[in-house]
Amino acid sequence: MNPTLQALEAQLNQTQAIPEKLRLLDELYQFLRLNDLQRAGQVVEEMLILSNAGSHSVGRGLTLKNLGDFHYRQGNLPAAQGCLEEALAVLHQAREVKGEIEALSALGQLHFLQSNFPKALEYYLEALELSRAYEHKALEANALSGVGSVQYTLGNHQEATKYFLRSLALKRELGDRLSEAETLNSLGLVYLEIGDFSGAAQLYRESLALMQAQGDRQGQARVLSNLGTVFQRLGRLQEALDYHQQALALADQLGSPQVRAACLENLGRAHAALGHLETALGLFQASQGLYQESGNRLGALSALLQVGSLLSRMGQSTAAIQLLQQGLEQAALLGPQKLLLEYHQAIADVFEAQQKLELALYHLRRGLEIERRLHKEQQAQKTTALLAGFQVEKARQEAEIERLRNTELARANRELALAIERLKEANAEKSRLLDKLRQQSAELERLARQDPLTRLNNRRYLEENLEREFAAAKRYKFPISVALVDIDHFKQINDTFSHQVGDDVLRIVGQILEASCRGVDFAARYGGEEFALVFPQTDLPGALIACERIRQRIEQHNWAALHPDLKVTVSIGVSSDPSLPNHEKLLAAADEQLYAAKRAGRNRVCPAA
Repeated sequence: MNPTLQALEAQLNQTQAIPEKLRLLDELYQFLRLNDLQRAGQVVEEMLILSNAGSHSVGRGLTLKNLGDFHYRQGNLPAAQGCLEEALAVLHQAREVKGEIEALSALGQLHFLQSNFPKALEYYLEALELSRAYEHKALEANALSGVGSVQYTLGNHQEATKYFLRSLALKRELGDRLSEAETLNSLGLVYLEIGDFSGAAQLYRESLALMQAQGDRQGQARVLSNLGTVFQRLGRLQEALDYHQQALALADQLGSPQVRAACLENLGRAHAALGHLETALGLFQASQGLYQESGNRLGALSALLQVGSLLSRMGQSTAAIQLLQQGLEQAALLGPQKLLLEYHQAIADVFEAQQKLELALYHLRRGLEIERRLHKEQQAQKTTALLAGFQVEKARQEAEIERLRNTELARANRELALAIERLKEANAEKSRLLDKLRQQSAELERLARQDPLTRLNNRRYLEENLEREFAAAKRYKFPISVALVDIDHFKQINDTFSHQVGDDVLRIVGQILEASCRGVDFAARYGGEEFALVFPQTDLPGALIACERIRQRIEQHNWAALHPDLKVTVSIGVSSDPSLPNHEKLLAAADEQLYAAKRAGRNRVCPAA
């Protein structure tokens, strides 16, 4: 048994006073809700019995707060909101500040889930002000994360990152590893949104390790699902599938229909991307059923959209239109404009495939109207969110100044303090600008050495670094190998399947090359469909083994995901002779072997003579 759980249960067995028993049960619920929802529900029932047995307003407020959280985790959002609003009123009246802040943050999360971002921000900012006023650092960190989540969803990525990093710093200061893991997961979402997939994956892995160490299975399920999304975006569909399946296995153990429904939906997307349409359909339908059972109408409509779109792909256009129009009517009643837009776009796609162009045009126009309105509303909400955050920061600074004014030291040193504050602000602004310039310089330097299509190093980077590695190999008598990789019949791929497919092939080949490199190796795009690989401190036999492994991985990759008839192979020429006069000759020798591989029939590795 967990030591924390054991200690809490021991204290409960020794306590008879109802207020103290309710406080301990509240702590026990906070622990159990993350990994044993069924038992957490039993704790809430015990709290309800005790709080109804006498006039214990604080205990009743804590009970209602936990009951609201329990309903939320089960997906019963209306019941959760009712409990939390009542809890907030009771705890405020009883002046139980900690519980009041927790209820405010819980209501912020609830409204965020329902896409009511202005209301969510209002609750989170109130929780932030109150936690700062009473110096509850752990609750302040949670409120900062909440504000960051709203800013992220509204597209204010810079503001979101600022709030997440402040939250992360506080949580690390407090040693709250579990909350730290949650904030790392939130930062991962920002990285994912801006397209930094490797950065997102690294943050998710850090978050997952912390959650595993703390035993938070619900958090693990969310992070595993996010990792699946990262690999799906990278086109590494089998790895994405594995992560989604792990997330679903954890969700099955938790007994939370809300978490399980989300995992089923994400797993369905992975199977759909792999072309497993029947399997994906079953997963989407199961997800829709769970969302409906738990009262999450938004989730149910999202899953229904997936079902309808998939039926269209399977050639069942009539059934697809019926389901999508049913979902469109429900979305219009419920009101989420983004979901309404997605339904119009999906229906337009089906009608276009049926050559019913007038109907397709009608839905495209309706979708365009919604998209314009959404953009306008989002810009207004972004501005409101930024101003609200500014007002909170301003109020915090004014409160601090007022506190200082009320002391003898502040009265005696007011002018000095203001001058110091201005100097700090000027220095902070100077530091911020310098940091920004450094970041921009580093980014320009990176772009100058990176191929924009494949994200691999470019030819400039290759020339600079190969020259250095070759000189070191020559000086210290180390072996060095270079390989040139050429995609076979690449022009034919472009002509037959389109230049878009050709670009996708280049990206995936680049990903395979990069994934196959050791820490000291590096890959670069040499030009067109040619790539270069540098293997420092590697002799010819070692380089041949590595290149043969790469050739096989490319040949065996699931190219049918791009087009059913697509097959891709590569020819590779390898050179390993540090006695040559310079690195250009080494590349030229590899180029000769590349042409030898092509003359010998392609899809093979040829070493230097």
